[in-house]
Amino acid sequence: MTEHPLPPIRLTRRALAQQIAVTAAMTALPVLGTAAAQPAGSSFSFAVCGDTRPMMYLPYKQGQPDLTKLFVEMFGLVMPEKVAEAVVRKDVKTIFDPATGELIRIIMPFESRSEVMTLTVDKGWVTEASVEDVKLLPGVHRTIFRLEGGDWVAREIVKDVQAGRARFVVNSGDVVWWGNQGLTIADSPYWRRVNDTMLKKLPAPDGEMLAAGLEGRWFIGVGNHEVWGDPGIDGVLSAVPYLKNLGVTPDHLIYKFDFDGARFVFLWSGQYDYRSPSLWDADRPRYTEQMQQLRQWLDEAKAAGIRKAFIVFHYPVFARSGLGPIPAPDNPHKLIASYAKDLEIVVFNGHVHTTEIYDVDGVKYLMLGGGGAEQDPILPGRTSIKLPADYPPDLYWKGQPPTEEYNYVLVDVKPGQRTRFTLNRFRPGSAEPFGTEELFT
Repeated sequence: MTEHPLPPIRLTRRALAQQIAVTAAMTALPVLGTAAAQPAGSSFSFAVCGDTRPMMYLPYKQGQPDLTKLFVEMFGLVMPEKVAEAVVRKDVKTIFDPATGELIRIIMPFESRSEVMTLTVDKGWVTEASVEDVKLLPGVHRTIFRLEGGDWVAREIVKDVQAGRARFVVNSGDVVWWGNQGLTIADSPYWRRVNDTMLKKLPAPDGEMLAAGLEGRWFIGVGNHEVWGDPGIDGVLSAVPYLKNLGVTPDHLIYKFDFDGARFVFLWSGQYDYRSPSLWDADRPRYTEQMQQLRQWLDEAKAAGIRKAFIVFHYPVFARSGLGPIPAPDNPHKLIASYAKDLEIVVFNGHVHTTEIYDVDGVKYLMLGGGGAEQDPILPGRTSIKLPADYPPDLYWKGQPPTEEYNYVLVDVKPGQRTRFTLNRFRPGSAEPFGTEELFT
């Protein structure tokens, strides 16, 4: 990978004033190891979110056989193909508009035998999903997905970047449903939607970003949905081809870059195994190789005097709900925490479709799964999973059950000061649907 040197420092009045302010601010911070002084850098901000994907795109009319095939493929992710086909033919019900013949509703099994999901469809897109537990809460339909939630996240982030509030966007993965209906922006309705709602609306990178080797304003940690039906990540590389210049190939899904005295590292936690849905099963490269690379990149940062590191990968290190955290022994917390005395480290994850934040052994973890996907952790039985009594507390919901919420975080980075995190949220149906919260205060 190409290393980009920092521009020369010119001793102007403004630079001198900035340096005095940085020095004064650093006196209020604990000493982080013995690394050299942080390279000169200015303040900057970026937006971060995760699991922004919509649910399925189903532009079908009555009598089209492809609809059954797609559902068999979908259920095949969590059960053998023959079983999936039997379930689809027996239990999936489709309702069509009598006038137009277009698909408008689907009633189908969800994760447990007593759960039934209802999908509302408009112009091919699933616009809403609700779940009824006919055994525990008959007649009660809990909404876990609204297409408008992810659209709100995309719209607000674009506004922030266009206004200069954020320089670029970081996404922790799962921005599309799969590759089985097309791979690239040219033929995938999912990547086309990402492009229409986000990518093509972001301004071109500025001169400072280009000098740092950043040829775009959107960076992704590849999630399991990006490789589902698209093992060669044709979709990712068509949507953001500049990742190739950062070292991303179909056989190598990790990369890093430096910007204004901060290091960004993107890892890949793997595909999806329903028998252990948060298992780090990555093979491009494998877990052990990624940890070796992570050590090297963090050691390089220390040696260069970098004081801040942001690490992005899809599966969560800590989680109290839903699919749960990465199981031991392939959980990278101990390795990451071993650098906390020298670096301010922040980890961004997703995969579990809600929001949880942790501060453990000097490392801040933000699990940002509320970017737009269906939010199954708000359902009974998933809001709190079995964990050891001494498991770290979630600092977001603070023991309360999670609710339907779509959000993203603005991250403010200032040399010599602790990083600031501002979460912007949308809670449909709430008396106060829009809100802002400062995290880790």
